[in-house]
Amino acid sequence: AAGVTVLTAVGRVAGLPLVNSACEMASASYAATKEIHPAVKAVCEVAETGVRAITSAAIIGAQPILDHLEPQLAAANEYACRGLDRLEEQLPILQQPTEKHTSNKCLNGTGYLTILAYLHYCYQLTPLPPCS
Repeated sequence: AAGVTVLTAVGRVAGLPLVNSACEMASASYAATKEIHPAVKAVCEVAETGVRAITSAAIIGAQPILDHLEPQLAAANEYACRGLDRLEEQLPILQQPTEKHTSNKCLNGTGYLTILAYLHYCYQLTPLPPCS
């Protein structure tokens, strides 16, 4: 219906405070590393350009397939959103940014990456878009 915003499971996961702040931390670390190490920066920029080109070509090439699979994708998204509802109930930490837990030794950077990897595995998510 007009005016109704439908969130995809991927959009919901990306919008979780824990995921969003972890993504921002990783993005900031990546940018800082590129600034500190010029050789790494040059390699990363070449890789980024290649990934953008490949992604653009893949999106264009996959669009007819995605259009054909739209009903199945909608059903999968609905199923993933229901699973995400349960996951959010069971893991309230997902609603808290990483900064809230940086002093917690059990929830260090590796812990957050483990949580993100688990979410990725459970929902077979595509990589998250870069944080801005």
